[in-house]
Amino acid sequence: MMEKLSNAFSVIFSDNEWFNKILIGGFYFLLIPFGIGIVMINGFLSALVMRCMVGEEGMPYWRNYKSIFHDGLHKSRLSLLLIVVVYILVFGLHLKISIPGFILAISLFLTINTISVVKRIDGLSFLLSFPLLIVATSIGWMWIVVGWPLLIFLAVIVQTYLFANRR
Repeated sequence: MMEKLSNAFSVIFSDNEWFNKILIGGFYFLLIPFGIGIVMINGFLSALVMRCMVGEEGMPYWRNYKSIFHDGLHKSRLSLLLIVVVYILVFGLHLKISIPGFILAISLFLTINTISVVKRIDGLSFLLSFPLLIVATSIGWMWIVVGWPLLIFLAVIVQTYLFANRR
């Protein structure tokens, strides 16, 4: 169990450009409320899934932004619909949400999003990655604007790798 989680982190950090890729992903994470962020993240995650399926190491490059955007657009229908529903509930119906509820909602949204991109899930991967995502969402705020999206994007990449890797 821990070996699977360790492999996910080692694949990410073995990439020579891991920091730049996480930094760009964190920037797109900040753009999720505007819709474009989730499209770009899903395109990146889709490319990561394809790399896992064929056994390639490392993460995809962001410079392939046209294919990332195109793939992300196809993978983001459910996520964009969820964003619209959240806007209706929060802004239209003035629904109040507590901080723990907010953390859980973000973690659930990102997990549902990852499952919609990967199209598969196993219980062990969920048990490893969902608490990791909750912790990243909970403590990431301490890094304020810069670190929080980076930490959460890193957790999403680990979750995607766990869901997509069949080893």
